[in-house]
Order: sequence, then structure tokens, then C-alpha cells
Amino acid sequence: MKERCVNNLGGKVLMMDAKPDEVNEYVRKNTAEQYEMYPDFEFRGLHMLLAKPMLVGLKIKKKKIIMPFTKLCPKYGTVLYEIDAEDGDFETIRSGLQRVE
Repeated sequence: MKERCVNNLGGKVLMMDAKPDEVNEYVRKNTAEQYEMYPDFEFRGLHMLLAKPMLVGLKIKKKKIIMPFTKLCPKYGTVLYEIDAEDGDFETIRSGLQRVE
């Protein structure tokens, strides 16, 4: 069975019950690099739940990743997280997703 619990990544919640356009705007304004993350992209063994492709952003100097995830619980919807980057995380995103200019 695929792992679907984003809470295993830790981090802090930046936005809750967000619309895709709100997520993308936040990521564009607050990160150095942005990549289009598609539904079911695998990150640290977690298959990302998303209704449609959205942006994931990298904060290189702060070693943070800004990442959306859609929770199945009705009151949460799409949540935007800031998580600490681990060794290899930036490369996983850079090699597995398409950069948005």
C-alpha cells in the first residue's frame, strides 16, 4: 500500500484549505526555485495527493521545501507545508520534476 500520511514529513503548516492558485502564488513569491509537482509524485516514500499539478518550491539557503498536499479529511483540503530539506531532497525534486521559469 502506498504511504499517504504527509504528517510523517514534519514541518509547519503555512496554509490550510488552500486553492491551487493560492498555493502557486505563495510558492512563486517565497521560494528561489519552483517545480511543477504532479499528483502521485513520490517524495521520501510518500505519494503526493493533489487534485491537479501544483508548484513545490525550494528555499536553498534556508534548506526548506514548500510543498502542497491534499488531505482526504474534509476540513483540511489542500495544505501548504514548509519542511526541512534532508540530504538529497533538492536533487530528488530537481531531477524528478520540471522547473517553472
